[in-house]
Amino acid sequence: MAVLFVASDQAGAGKTALCAALALSFTNMGKSVTVFKPFASGDSDPDGDSYHKLLGQPVDGWPQQIPASGLSEQAVEDASLLASALSEGKDVTIVEGTNALNQADTASLLKGLNAAVVLVATYRRDLTASDLTTWKTVLGDALAGVVINGLTKHLGTEANENLIPTFEAEGINCLGIIPESRKLLAVTTAQIVEHLNGRFINEEPDVDRLIDWFQVGGLSLDPGELRFGLYPDNAVIVRGDRPDVQMSALNVPASCMVLTSGVEPIEYVKYEAEEEGVPMMLVPGDTKTTMNDLNTIQARATFNHARKLSTFVELVDSHVDVDSIIGALGV
Repeated sequence: MAVLFVASDQAGAGKTALCAALALSFTNMGKSVTVFKPFASGDSDPDGDSYHKLLGQPVDGWPQQIPASGLSEQAVEDASLLASALSEGKDVTIVEGTNALNQADTASLLKGLNAAVVLVATYRRDLTASDLTTWKTVLGDALAGVVINGLTKHLGTEANENLIPTFEAEGINCLGIIPESRKLLAVTTAQIVEHLNGRFINEEPDVDRLIDWFQVGGLSLDPGELRFGLYPDNAVIVRGDRPDVQMSALNVPASCMVLTSGVEPIEYVKYEAEEEGVPMMLVPGDTKTTMNDLNTIQARATFNHARKLSTFVELVDSHVDVDSIIGALGV
């Protein structure tokens, strides 16, 4: 079996996103793929649910919680046997690593899996390949290359001129640099209403709609339709007693409306929101309080949404040398 192990230099670098995107990309290339995560730091790891929701991946018996003493030989053997069982009839098995394992335990697991490795590193302006040389030392020839994730907008030239040459100097294969995307940090309307302790006032609102822009429905010299139409997938935050602003947003239409101060809108506004399919939620705080509360909503952002997966697949296919990864796997 061909096994690809995805590791990262730090938690939150994008292992789950890359595993899911590569699985779909490989599938689109005609390969049969399975994905699993053998170990996690706790018993409530969400990644299995993400793979099940996004890829239809069966989740049975994984991930296992890492023993406090680290990985034993038996734990590594059990993971290898599970990988073999899941790989039956598949061209590629993608295994997600965890940063809760130290490099020595990760190396033991990789030896048991006989896997090629792709390392995901989070972009930062002072990053150089020398920061990742310990991984090269530990992984040796198993390291197929490094993917840099989350390149800040407008820093592409700087990364190409300053970062890429350091990988060449260290003899590490840089498989690509993925730019950041607002869509990957978007939240759903359900997450917004929960975060703001609000409630929907529509019948059967779209609770899974992604929102990645927030706009205040305040006084402006521009027409409301122009202002609210600047961004897609936007939520408009406005007092419940401002039907003029609310109708301007509905004429675009906005993707979601957050009505503040606990004031119900007039019936005509509710009717138009139903007609346009715009989720409307009522929240107790005033507009200023609501905007302050939204400063922390990004902590609720997760990857388990089909639009996020399709966005990341497009980014991977455009910016990562997927053919080189396939070549390293020999499939």
